[in-house]
This record gives sequence, C-alpha cells and structure tokens, in this order.
Amino acid sequence: MGYSREIYDAVQAELERRREAARAEAAALRERVIARHPRAREIEQQMAFAAVEVSRAILGGGDVEAAVEEIKTRNLSLQAELAALIAQEGGKTPDFEPRYTCPRCEDTGVVHGRRCSCMEALLKEEACRRLSRMSSLKLTDFASLKLDYYPAEPDRTGVSPRERMTSVLRYCRDYAEDFRCGPQGSSPSLLMAGPTGVGKTHVSLAIARTVSDKGYGVVYGPVQGLLHRLEREHFGRAEGNTEEMLTGCDLLILDDFGTEFSGPFYTACLYNLINTRMLEERPTILSTNLGREEMLDRYGEQITSRVIGTYVPLAFCGRDIRQLKLKERLGG
Repeated sequence: MGYSREIYDAVQAELERRREAARAEAAALRERVIARHPRAREIEQQMAFAAVEVSRAILGGGDVEAAVEEIKTRNLSLQAELAALIAQEGGKTPDFEPRYTCPRCEDTGVVHGRRCSCMEALLKEEACRRLSRMSSLKLTDFASLKLDYYPAEPDRTGVSPRERMTSVLRYCRDYAEDFRCGPQGSSPSLLMAGPTGVGKTHVSLAIARTVSDKGYGVVYGPVQGLLHRLEREHFGRAEGNTEEMLTGCDLLILDDFGTEFSGPFYTACLYNLINTRMLEERPTILSTNLGREEMLDRYGEQITSRVIGTYVPLAFCGRDIRQLKLKERLGG
C-alpha cells in the first residue's frame, strides 16, 4: 500500500520520538541507579571486561572451555546483581539497555531491509487519522447522548421513541465494545436510517471513538468529502491512496449517505466500496435519511440489495435534537 510523503514523514517522526524516549529513559535509569549504588558502575566495568578475558583465555591455551565457562558463570552472577540493584530503584529491566516499543526493529521501522510490522501499523493508523474527520471524537461518546431528548409518549405503534432509541443505543454500545475484524470473524455492517438530527452522526462518532481506542483502523467521514477525494486522485488532481484506505480499513463509517452529488462515477465508487468490503468481511456503517425506495431510486438494485440484504438495520427516530438544543439556548 502506498502512502504520501507527509504520512511517511509523520511516521518517521513518531519512530524517532519512540527511539529517543527509550534511550532517554534508559539513561535516566542508569544515572539514578549509579548515583544510589556506585557498585553498579563497577559491575558494568567488570562485565565489559569479560570479552577481553575470553580472548585472553583462548590465546593463553590450556583448558579454554573451562576458562570460558568460569567467565560466563561470573558474568551471569554480575547480571543478576545488577538486576537486583535496578529493581531496588523501581526499574523493571535487568540492565541499562533501551527498551524500545518494538524490540524487532528497535523503533527504526526496518527489519532486514524491509518495513517492520510496527511501521506498517503506524502508516495505516496515520493514514486513517488524516482521512477521517476524527477531531470530533474527543468530544463524543455514548454517555453524552441524552435520552431525554427523545419523546417518552408512545407513538401509534404503542412504543415511545425513547424506548426505541434506548434499544438502539444499547445495541450500538455493545457493537462498539465487542467490535471484531479479522480472521476469527468480523462484526456485521450497520445501516443507521432516520430523519435529520436524531443522533445518527453522534452515535457513529461514539462507535468510531470506541473502536479506534481498541486499536482498530477506523475511517470516518461525510460520504461527499471522501468520494471527492477519490475523484481527485482518480483523475490525477491529487496524490494519495484513499481507495485502498477506504476498502482496507477495519471499520468504514460513511456519514450522510445519500447526500453526495449524484453521478455515474460516484455511484461506481460506492458500489466498489460496499461490494469489496462485503466480500472481504470488513464492517461498514452507513448513516442515511433515505428509505428503501429512495435508496433504490438513487442507487439502483446493485447497491441497494447489498445494503438492505446484508446490513443490520437500525431505525433512528424522534425529534431534531439540534433544534431542541437551539431552543434551550434561546430560552425555550
């Protein structure tokens, strides 16, 4: 998967930060232990001299194997003594070597001339973050959506919007907490349908926040903006790998589905996204104001049948919460 220079630079900066942090932490630990236990410096010197002793034993002849074994035993004893001193000062390592976030590549991002898996994960995470409208995640969670805004009076079905939305929110909270995407099975895709202002975007963001906090790659955004990026890249007006990120991320959340510009290119892009992710069992969440017939008129049978046939439907209802909040601010 290709990434832009900005993404590579951001990841390299993060890897450098990790390396420097690991080295600084190791140096600070060494300074603290030696200041409290001068014996630690003596141990370091004796362990460093072990290699010289081995060379002398080999060049000196005699029972080399016995001499080397004696040096090794003494070195192990010194290592244990040093580990005990470090433990006394709260250190959780046996020596003063830096403890890198990724021991395989020592936070360089490269192993045997190839990208380390930690760098691949960082590249994916950074690309998802830049592609998504994630700035709202810090302000959005399930607890901040108040059920008081939904009418408690039963509608013509005998069930109140508040009861319906209580069930919807419970399902979405459990969905986010139990989210899976991988060889061991994936969570289902969701279709959040309902009128404007009843909480679809809020709940989508809450799911995105919870799922991304669990370490999954999440792309969230208004469908119009994401499709516009695809269009610009497709026709050479911008660089990037938006299509690969949209099809390959763990969870794709398309907000305001049905409000994007209508046209053959956008419809083809949506079909490709929905179909590819369905075949690869990667969950997708669509939030829309469209009903089934409106979706059929707009997208045709290919897209509609896949969405209606495979996505879990969640019906959002109630009054426009944004309008209700505005009335509250204006004093009723």
